[in-house]
Amino acid sequence: DIPVRSFVMYVCICNGYRESQIRAIARSGVKSAHEAYELLGDIPDCGTCLDLAQEIIDEEQMAKAS
Repeated sequence: DIPVRSFVMYVCICNGYRESQIRAIARSGVKSAHEAYELLGDIPDCGTCLDLAQEIIDEEQMAKAS
């Protein structure tokens, strides 16, 4: 058996935002990555993370709707 480990996935390296933070803020009703970052206290720096952050937000919105 392979031991189960808890991994932390960083979505935004520039600001240090983790997937769990993006998911939590998405569940509060945020609909865009820019809005999520603003509420987390910063703006995107390089922007590389925006597509992934938006995917996570969209997943949470879809889960909420079903």
